Amino acid sequence: MKTYEMSDEEKEFLAGYDLTKYDRPSVAADVVVFSVMKDDECEDVRRLQEKKLKILLIRRGGFPYKGSWAMPGGFCRKGEDVIDSARRELCEETGIGDAYVKLVGVYGEPGRDPRGWVISSTYMALMNAGACSLKAGDDAQDARWFTVELTEVSGTGEEIAKNEVEASYKVQNGKRYRLVLKNADSDIKLTAVLRKTDMSSCGRSSNSYDIEECEGLAFDHARIITEAVLGLREDVRRDMKLAFDLLPDRFTLTELQNVYEQIWDMELTTPNFRRLWNMLRRLMHISPVRDTDLPNCSHEGMMQGSRDYSVVD
Repeated sequence: MKTYEMSDEEKEFLAGYDLTKYDRPSVAADVVVFSVMKDDECEDVRRLQEKKLKILLIRRGGFPYKGSWAMPGGFCRKGEDVIDSARRELCEETGIGDAYVKLVGVYGEPGRDPRGWVISSTYMALMNAGACSLKAGDDAQDARWFTVELTEVSGTGEEIAKNEVEASYKVQNGKRYRLVLKNADSDIKLTAVLRKTDMSSCGRSSNSYDIEECEGLAFDHARIITEAVLGLREDVRRDMKLAFDLLPDRFTLTELQNVYEQIWDMELTTPNFRRLWNMLRRLMHISPVRDTDLPNCSHEGMMQGSRDYSVVD
């Protein structure tokens, strides 16, 4: 393959080029880390405990937003690709370096960071929490998993807080969402209310999320988390096997159904889900593992995870 070769004239131009005459932002890489897991406590040990969609947050140990909760992330190092920065931050916080990672968006709105002009490339990561080893970074006080609740709501922010309304509400230029993040091991509850604004120009449509209220979350992370949750729902609708990255290598059909229910925030009837699964399994060439193939296996049989897509007889 022929590579581009610079002429002597171009080399001379670049040698005298002064990049410092342009204002340059700091570049950060942040990660919205999703997993599905049980809460630590379960009152009835005989009952199969439902797993919940959760995200990893760190408590900031320094200014700005000292004591507030934020997504794992940090500034890119010189000579480092942005996605490599995201993977490095993810590995430092969880011990996992090979998780599924996808770009959520690039955020560079003026004033989003009080330290100055900071552009953040934010990624979504999906992982099995059982393989994680949480460790707060040097600039963090703590790292915890938070249950995610994102619902469309009606009324103003004050009405939402007062009445706890959770109903569909469409305004002229978009919708309102309420984001609630809860930690099962403490009384920590983080909340935000956001308005989605739909815009169209020259036949193209786009949307933005404006934070109307926010409690406990740093920077514009309420907006980013909201976009990531909505993006995850759409991604899994288009590619259902993505849900496998939230599970261990072997899992039951009940566990898989629970994951889809948590992501989509809806209840699936078991017969319909199993018909959907049978169709999906044929498309992905995944076979069920029989009870006799695995010791101490659930009575309903288990499934091979998506990381290697191998067929288990």
